[in-house]
This record gives sequence, structure tokens and C-alpha cells, in this order.
Amino acid sequence: MQSSHSVISCVGALRRYMQQKGLAAFVVLTADPHGSEYLPAHYETRARLTGFDGSAGTAVVTPSAAALWTDSRYFLQAARQLADTPFTLQREGVEGVPTVAEWLAGELSALPTPAGSGAKAVGIVAETCSRSAFLALQAALPAHVRLVALDDDPFRDIWPERPPLPAAEVYVQPAEWTSRTFAQKRDAALGALRAAGQPEALVVDDLSEIAWLTGLRGGDVDYNPVFMAYLLLAREGATLFSNGHRFTPEALAQLAADGIGLQPYAAVFDALEAWAPGRLALTETANMRLVEAARRVGHTAFAASPVPALRAVKDEAEQAGFRRAVREDGAAMVGLLRRLDEVALREAWTEQTVDEVLTALRAARPGFRSLSFATIAGYGPHGAIVHYEATPATASRLEARGLLLLDSGAHYASGTTDLTRTVALGPVSDEERRVCTLVMKGHVALARMRFPEGTVGLQLDTAARAAMWSEGYDFGHGTGHGVGSVLPVHEGPLQIRKDVRPCTLLPVGPGQIVTDEPGVYVEGRFGVRIENMLLCRRDGTTPFGCFLRFETLTLCPYDLRTFDLGRFTPGEIAWIDDYHALCRRELMPLLSDEADRRWLEAATRPVSEVSASCAK
Repeated sequence: MQSSHSVISCVGALRRYMQQKGLAAFVVLTADPHGSEYLPAHYETRARLTGFDGSAGTAVVTPSAAALWTDSRYFLQAARQLADTPFTLQREGVEGVPTVAEWLAGELSALPTPAGSGAKAVGIVAETCSRSAFLALQAALPAHVRLVALDDDPFRDIWPERPPLPAAEVYVQPAEWTSRTFAQKRDAALGALRAAGQPEALVVDDLSEIAWLTGLRGGDVDYNPVFMAYLLLAREGATLFSNGHRFTPEALAQLAADGIGLQPYAAVFDALEAWAPGRLALTETANMRLVEAARRVGHTAFAASPVPALRAVKDEAEQAGFRRAVREDGAAMVGLLRRLDEVALREAWTEQTVDEVLTALRAARPGFRSLSFATIAGYGPHGAIVHYEATPATASRLEARGLLLLDSGAHYASGTTDLTRTVALGPVSDEERRVCTLVMKGHVALARMRFPEGTVGLQLDTAARAAMWSEGYDFGHGTGHGVGSVLPVHEGPLQIRKDVRPCTLLPVGPGQIVTDEPGVYVEGRFGVRIENMLLCRRDGTTPFGCFLRFETLTLCPYDLRTFDLGRFTPGEIAWIDDYHALCRRELMPLLSDEADRRWLEAATRPVSEVSASCAK
């Protein structure tokens, strides 16, 4: 995190740049050229400018004001990190808070209009602004304000210690964990474009889509096994634009075998000239530098990428890979949860210790590659910060009371994991127990759903919230998201959440993997979240149509000490007992430590035995 003095200095440098360029304001997005969720360090310009290092936010600077917008996950964190800086926090989604466009309109109304221009210019870096984001902001701004996409990047000068572009090794994802070849994926993607009446040549810019199509993986983005690249996909052949010096010999051989040419990363802009106008499309989310380069040579077609819908349906090999990954991950979690019970308090663990121990346990499992996101270990009040990440300055010491919220995941050679457990470190309050029980009831309700084909995420969301709604609780984040197969842990296009968005109006279908993660957060006191990954499967046909159900993939016991077991229905108890029996059956053979085996046996006892023990 930047010091307030460093932030003030950076804002001053940006304002001097704005004055030189005749800009009335500057917008800094949380983005790289490829729309990545996690950014290479080179593109963390918004964090460098503001001092706020959460994963989502938009900063705006004018000659006399500065503001940052972020969502409910980061309200507490942003308020803390923006203190003593020029930035005011704008809480997205809160009634009365202006949008970026509304705020700009108000702030710029008092500034004089530059002579002869007719409009006040607002700058944004073209390379890190998608076409869709540019058009949306431009449309929302008043007529006297003009949005300008700049090829120039002011942070080249005002951030002298800026990290270079990433150049991690690019390697082959083992073929055993997918049954689809590059040719099959290419033909399916191009066939979808043809069916939609689009040109059958597409510049793919999303890094996870490129990794999925090519069967290659990398390490250019923290937690995401992807690499910086563009891919020109066409029936005439495919060309990958990425700096080739970091490709393994096996990766180069696979590209050659698949007929994929390899050119330098920046060559994509010149390569557009070889295509006649009308024969090539960009994705609707392409960055504005790519858009402007395409326009200069006559390309004006834009298409929705067909890859997310294809990739969301996991084939049998990918499903098998997830099953292997969750077993290894479950074994690591058993080791961590046992140590939390037996040694954490004696050894004076902090939230950071939890992260370090769990990461080491995962790293010791076969096939481990990396974490799939930064571990969230939030004790007590920190559990109420949805995406909290402990630092040496903030890490709380664990005590023999209250709740620890632990949200974590990993990439293995075969698949990716994402799981959350909330565990008791000692006595819990009546409200903590009530909230844990309500969250668990919602978690089980979604996992047990049987639903007709065509049901969308918006409809499924209610199952996870009904119990907590009945007692006046709710949560602001989504209930479920897709998970990549050794790809980003947050994968579209589907989401399960309560608000109407394009992603919530998509049907949940066979082969899709989604998370099930309801939660409740009581600010300043505690947070609860419970999460598994679910695989959607067919479940028979009735006179009313084809029905689907979920198979729970994640393998990790729940902490029954956190629940009011008497509030669970017989059906819920049977589900928990069956799940714990599955955990015991699948994980026990992987545990070599006798202490871990004893812990797992005790943690997966039937609910009736635990209830009887608590009654004594």
C-alpha cells in the first residue's frame, strides 16, 4: 500500500500531465489490455495512484478534486486506505452516490470550456480501456464533456519504479485433462460466429480464452495461469501474438502441430492490415488501442466472443481433473483445520500464519501449481470484510473465541479449487451461531436443488437466501460463479446472484461448474461464508421436461460446532451426513498423518452423535 505522501505526489504529477495535455480530468481504471480480473504489476496504476489496493475500483482526478469508486466488498478497506489522501470514497450501489459520469459532470461544470474546442476533454489510457467501457462512459457523459482514448500512458513517467511487462514461462497443459483439441475448439468457436452472421476471423484478446483455446498455460498474472497474448483465430490458420522467448520447447512444438503461427506480442496491431475490411472482427470488449488500430485499416465489425459459452461446459476429462484437484485440496484443508484445533492458539497464530500454513500444506500435495487467489483469513471483525487480505500491519492474532472465515483455493495440474469454511476457535455468540446456521441452510438448499432445464442463475439465487431473508439478513455479493479448469477461478459467463444482469439470465446447464457461497457480514463484529463448487448434471426427464441437479465437488468438512443443529430439518441433516461420509471416504486414503486421520474421523461424525455429545 502506498503512503499518503506518495499518493499526494502521484496525484500532483498526474495533474501536471493533464495540464500539459489540455485535459479537464483523467480516469484510471483497474484494468490491463485484456480485461483481466487480477492485474500484472505493470498495470496496477489505479492502486499506485490512490493507495487503495483492492481488486476493483475506478479513480478520477480533476484539477481540484479526486474520487474513487468501488463496490461493497471493499467499502471498509477503501475507507481505511484512502484516509489522508486527496481521494474521497464513492460507494457504488449506495443510494445518493453519483456515478462516475454524474460526478464528472458536476465537477467539470465549474471549469471554463477550452477556447475553440467546444467540449472539456477527459483522458483515459486506450490500452487499458475496453471498447464497451469507453462507449458506456462516453454515452453517460453530458454533451460538453468529451472522452479521449490516449495512446500515451502518463504512468510511464510519473511511476518511475513501474514493474516491466511480465514474461513468465509458457507451458503445455497436460492433454489428459481435456478431451477437446485445438481444432475442435477453433471449429466450434468459428461455427458459432458463422451462425451469428459474424466474420469468421476473430482477434481474441481475453487471456483465459487464449489459454483455453491453445491448451497452453503461463504465469503472467498472479493467481491466473495465463500469459500476455492476442490470438487471431481464422479458418485460414491461427496466429498467436506473444513474445516467444519464454515458450517451452513442448509449447512451441504444440503450436507447430496445431498450425498456430507465433509472432511478437506488439505485432498484432500491424497484422490487422493483412485482412480485408469485413473479413475480421474484434471482440466487443477489445481495448481501445486495438480498436483504433483496426479502424485505421477499415475494420469496424465487433462480435461477442463465443469462447466463454463453449468453455463453461466442462468435458469428461476436465470434470475428472476437478475431482482429482478437490481431493488433494481437501487433504490439505484437513491438515490445516486439525492444526487450527490443536496447535494454532498454543503457537500464537495470526491470520497470516493461517495463510502460510495452508499454502505450505497445499504446496506439498501432488500436482500443486499455485494459489488460485489470495487467501482470505479473516478473524472476528476482519471476517466482515468480504475480500480481506491480512498484512503484517493488520493481521489479528487468533484467540480462543469467535469465528475465523477462511476463503481459499489453488490450481493443480488437473483442476482448480475455490472453497470457504467458517470455523469456531472457541465459544461463539448466539448471533454468530444463528447466522452460521442460516448461511448453512442456504448453502445446503442450493446444493440440493433439482430444477428444470432452462433455469437461470437469478432464479436459483433465492434458494441460498430464503432462510436468511426470513430473519432479516442478506449479503451483497453473488452466490455463485463459474470456475476455470486450471484457468481463472472466477469464470463467466454464468453467475448466480440476486440482481438482474446478463450473466444472471443465462441458464445453468449440464457440465457447468459453479460455486455455492452464501454469507452474512456483521460490520465490525464477524463474517460468515460457506462455499463449495458444484457440477451441474442431468437428473432425468418427467412429463414436465428435463431436470437437472448439482453434484458437490468440494471435499472439506463443515464445522458443526458453529451451528444450532436443532434448527436443521431431517433432509438437511441427511444431506450433511451424506456429504461428511463422502469426505471421509475420499480423503482418508490421502492422509498419511495419523493425527489428521483421527481429526477427519471426528469431524465427519453423524450429526446425531454430535448433537448427543453437545447435550451431555
